[in-house]
Amino acid sequence: MKRSNLTIAICLLLVFAGGVAVGGFGHRLYTVKSVSATTKRKTPEEYRRAYMTEMKERLKLTGTQAVSIEKVLDATRDRYKSFRERTKPEMDQIQADQTSGVRSILSDEQMKEYDKMRAERDAKRKEGFGGGM
Repeated sequence: MKRSNLTIAICLLLVFAGGVAVGGFGHRLYTVKSVSATTKRKTPEEYRRAYMTEMKERLKLTGTQAVSIEKVLDATRDRYKSFRERTKPEMDQIQADQTSGVRSILSDEQMKEYDKMRAERDAKRKEGFGGGM
């Protein structure tokens, strides 16, 4: 059974159209759902403003309520800051113990690269917090 040129052309056109559809779907799947690593992190002040805006809108806060909530948030922030300051020496010691434990396992060559890795990680962490705390 011999196929006509028209049938062959239609089959090729359908295969091409199917490839375009699959390619378009695949492109959309991988580009739309990807996460950008260059997104700037919000500062604590930006988070707080957004939180207060949402509270005011959703809860329909009065001016007095908003001021009172701001005071509660201020007190909470101060308590967290105090807690971090009290526990920082212990956290630093835990980190130092981890670092010395890892360093005791590594060769001299590995230690150089490990120190480089730590420096890069510290720099990224400081960038993420807007230059450090």
